[in-house]
Amino acid sequence: MGRASLRLREKSRIREYSAPRFYEIAFELNRKGEVDFLVHCFKRYSRRRVRSVVDIACGTGPHLMRLADRGYAMSGLDLSPKNIEFLGQRLADNGHTGELVVGDMTNFRLARPVDAAICMQDSQGHLLTNEQLLAHLKSTARCLKRGGLYVFDRYVASSWTNPARSWSWSRRRGRLIVRASFSALNDVDPVSQVFRERMKLEAVENGTRRIYRQTHLSRMVFPQELKALVELAGGFEFVQWFFGFKPTQLLERTRHPIIMVVVLRKK
Repeated sequence: MGRASLRLREKSRIREYSAPRFYEIAFELNRKGEVDFLVHCFKRYSRRRVRSVVDIACGTGPHLMRLADRGYAMSGLDLSPKNIEFLGQRLADNGHTGELVVGDMTNFRLARPVDAAICMQDSQGHLLTNEQLLAHLKSTARCLKRGGLYVFDRYVASSWTNPARSWSWSRRRGRLIVRASFSALNDVDPVSQVFRERMKLEAVENGTRRIYRQTHLSRMVFPQELKALVELAGGFEFVQWFFGFKPTQLLERTRHPIIMVVVLRKK
């Protein structure tokens, strides 16, 4: 390996959340169906009209921006100051305003309660213990009005025996190309249900190549376990769960679900 390659590797050891522009492009997937599903849930299951929504662990705002475009008053919470700064500029560029908070999803407050909350892309997986998940559910319940909804998605492992999965894709915007690779369910601990996720973003623009890497831990929660934790936390009633973002496909009718989407309602 040459000296130049060594220098590139040293430069590349940057968390992808420090490059929100590239992260946003890489994950600019077709979110319309997911947002359609969220709006369907708001209209069908909420006991109050949903006008205001908080996106918890919002990242660069793929769902937040689309809901804002549909007229919802949006708030966002994320642990990364760079994500919040980037998202604030995105909102302003598109003529939107909203409360954006740098904070921990296990202990947060908003300036005023909202009608609904969402937490997407398995962001709850960053909560590695029961105590953290319970604290998160209690914080979320505090920020919601009575009868409001909390909708979130979680990955489901159909098998622990050989669960590792990987994906790779690329996105182009103008002269910028972002190549992404992601692997999940590595190094699974079957007792703690914690595993390792690895991500790499390679951005090529105007002849310059930059690489961003991240490795972090995540936790799998099984469906019945999740129900028990929701009941233990208090504050919510279980409404329904689905396989993916398909309002006609209930989780228990699916043989090998990969993603469960859960709908809770504030008591």
